Amino acid sequence: MILFSEIFDRAVNLFDDPDIRRDYVLDPAGFQQEMRPFLINGLHKWTSPTEITDKLTVYSDPVGKVEIIDGEDMDTYALVSHPVDNSAISYRICGKPVRGEYDPETNTVKIERPVLETEKLTVTWYYAGAFEADFKGVFRGDFNIRAMLEKVKNILAYGVLSAWGDVEMNRAIEMRNIFSDSDLSFYSPANSAKAKVEWHNQINHDMDTLISELTWRIGSTPTGGYRFGK
Repeated sequence: MILFSEIFDRAVNLFDDPDIRRDYVLDPAGFQQEMRPFLINGLHKWTSPTEITDKLTVYSDPVGKVEIIDGEDMDTYALVSHPVDNSAISYRICGKPVRGEYDPETNTVKIERPVLETEKLTVTWYYAGAFEADFKGVFRGDFNIRAMLEKVKNILAYGVLSAWGDVEMNRAIEMRNIFSDSDLSFYSPANSAKAKVEWHNQINHDMDTLISELTWRIGSTPTGGYRFGK
């Protein structure tokens, strides 16, 4: 099994957007909810070897809850719902992010400061899902399956970036066209659009390189030829 959260943890440092990295820290539940569609869309960019990509078509659905709790001048509160294992959890007091810690044994959250009676605490937990296939038997017996799965995770992380980049690149080009067709001369987004396109092309190139390396690695044998799970 490969948790979606593992992919997001790898992808976050590849983003060129500081807002994304800030959300990863301050709003992990919201971050994972935002990134999940990009992970799914990124899968379509990876089509071979089918022995691996077919396994990635089996994944679980997301689940999450939002609880709004009235402050009682305390820092610890019991939840009504039970966060799924490996869920991301975000905490806010009157809309502002705060630090918190979840205790699965007592199903309680402890906030960095007491929540006043005049305030409301919002706790959001979100489980993005996981690729549930068993990869045993896919690779040759002399391969370290853990090392091979690390390569798979890296490719998936680049898939997230590539799918996100599709949206950002199109938005930048749209903005360039809007301003280019106007009489506004104080702003020229051409350089921004060009940078987005170049960044997106580089991400796609890096992803293709990783896929080629993985394909060659699992297809090579000491005597040549192509075989899986032999």
